[in-house]
This record gives sequence, C-alpha cells and structure tokens, in this order.
Amino acid sequence: MKLILAGLTLTLVILAASPLLATASAARIGAVYTIDNAVSNSVLQYQTGPTGVVALAGTYSTHGSGTGARLASQGAVSLTQDGHWLLAVDAGSNQITVFQVNSDGSLAFASVTSSQGKAPISVTANAGLVYVLDNGTATIPGNIAGFSLGSGGALTFIPGSIQPLSGPANTSPEQIGFSNHGSVLVVTEKAAGTIDTYTVGRSAIPSGPTMTQSNSAGPYGFAFTSKGYLILSEAAAGTLSSYSVSDSGSLRTLSGSLPDFGLAPCWVAVSPNGQFVYTSNAHGGTISAYSVSETGTMSLFSSVAAKASIPTLDLAFGGSNHNQFLYVLNGNSITSFQVYPDGSIAQTATVGGVPSSAAGLAST
Repeated sequence: MKLILAGLTLTLVILAASPLLATASAARIGAVYTIDNAVSNSVLQYQTGPTGVVALAGTYSTHGSGTGARLASQGAVSLTQDGHWLLAVDAGSNQITVFQVNSDGSLAFASVTSSQGKAPISVTANAGLVYVLDNGTATIPGNIAGFSLGSGGALTFIPGSIQPLSGPANTSPEQIGFSNHGSVLVVTEKAAGTIDTYTVGRSAIPSGPTMTQSNSAGPYGFAFTSKGYLILSEAAAGTLSSYSVSDSGSLRTLSGSLPDFGLAPCWVAVSPNGQFVYTSNAHGGTISAYSVSETGTMSLFSSVAAKASIPTLDLAFGGSNHNQFLYVLNGNSITSFQVYPDGSIAQTATVGGVPSSAAGLAST
C-alpha cells in the first residue's frame, strides 16, 4: 500500500499472520530431565514439543556416581526458579552436580560438590540457595545441608547449615522442598511418619527441625500450590493431605487424609494455576487427580485420571500457559499427558528406553 505525504511516496508493507509463523510459535521446544542413576551417573535430556515428549536429545555426565537402582524419592533433579540451572544428586558418591541450562534445553556441566552427608536423594533451590536431603545409612542418620549458588554455577557450602532430621537413622526420608517464599524447608520421613520443617532466615542457616506427625502413614512426596498450600501424599495409607504453612514452620491441616483409591500414591505435582493436584499410584499404574479450593481444601476429582505403566513414579509439569503437559516417569518410559482447563488429562506421547534405575523428573 502507498501513501503520499508532503510529496513523498511511502510504501507500507503489511504482514498478515503467517500460518508458518503461527505453527513455529505453537511448536514450543522444551525439555524434560531425569538421571539414569547408573554407577557412572548421567542426566538424560528429552526434547519436548507441541505433543509432549519427542526423543532423547542428550546424555550428560554428572561427574559423580549413582547407585544403579531407583532412589524412590521425589526431587532427585530440580530446576532453579529461573530455569537457568539444573541440580542433580549423585547418591553413590555423596555429591551434587550443577548444570547450566542452555536456550535449546541442552546442558553444560558447571560444578560438582560434596553433599555434606551420605546418599543425597533430593535437592531444592530458592533465590540462590540450594538445600539437599541426605538419606544417611542404616547406622548414620540423614541430614540436610545448604549451599549458595554462584553466578557461574558453583555451590559454596554454608557453615552451620547441616541440620539433623527429627527421626533416628533409617527413617526413609523422601523429599526436601522450599516453601514458595523460601522461608521454610519441608522434609518427609516415611518410616517415621513425620513431617519436618525448618525456618530459613537471612543467614540462610535453618532452625529446627519442628516435627509434625503425619495425618496418615507413609508421608512421601509433596508440592506447594501457587497460594503456598502444602499438598502431601501418604503412600502407606493411600491418601493425600493439604496444609497451611506458617512462617514459623507450623503446619495446620486443611484436608486430612483424603483417599485416592489407588495403590501407593507417592509423587505429587500441582498445576501451575494451583487448582489441581496429581499423584502417581506407584503400584497401581494410575494417576489420580484432586481439585484444590481457594482456601487450600481438596476434593478427589478423579481416582483414575489416566493409566500408565507400573511403577508409576515421578511427575513434572511443562509446556506453556496455553498448552500444558504433565510428564510421568513410568515403567521404562516417559509419557506426556495433555492437561485441559477442567483438570482432565489425556496421553499424547511416550518415549521408551528409559533405564529402570532412572530417578527424578524436571521440565522446562
């Protein structure tokens, strides 16, 4: 189109929405990460697209050792809030590895450091702080330990950050996680039936633990909603509970031990909008779904929202706000499920060949 202004002829080029550009925009490329937990431990990167998992895209040595068997914990791999760093545990060599996450989802090794305990199984990050949960051994109790994450990906141990768990040795701790604002750390101890909380102040040194008895047996995996409510599974009882968490680390039950009618709900993931909770029934090959109210109370949405292979393990959300997926580590596969606005999910893709020792799941 031409316009004549003050004797000048201007040509305006108007670009209509190109189907090709629209397709490229919709075809967002992301990544899903897990560790193989082999003796020579590696992170496996899977490329994702508009239909979920696509294919194995890279294998990256952690420069540490795994155990060669599943860890049965939640949080063996974790992304920082900005998505720039991936953290992985090396349970066989008592270390934590940090990778830089590149724009295409590939990884670059940054550092590896001692976990300050025995057999690290879960790691969490918030605002430049990293905390790890060390399982311990049959005779050495587990502990937590803290680190600062530098701009180059190096972890620096925080003196005084090592704190014990509330139970003795061999209590089967399962996960560590920061609350949304980073002021409280939560740890589950399955065999002891307890939930430990630690407050984290400006010094980054935790105080605690404060021990809360679980509503039912086998406290396992957990996640926080967007409003800060704690949703926690009770694997031995086949139930989930929700809690409010105070700045002092005290827990108040909102919904106590709601059954999902599955077999061993263990891993937990909350939708980004905080309205739905999904749990994997490890021994039943199913995924159950709950809805979450504005006040943190829950109700069972679907006992069998989807089926998967046994064992059904780690969960992670990925995709965009308009095209969300729930990724599930199950059997020897990673399966993607489309998440719909009403909370229902439907399988879209799966990729096999995942090692039976794989542990942890994180997604961009």
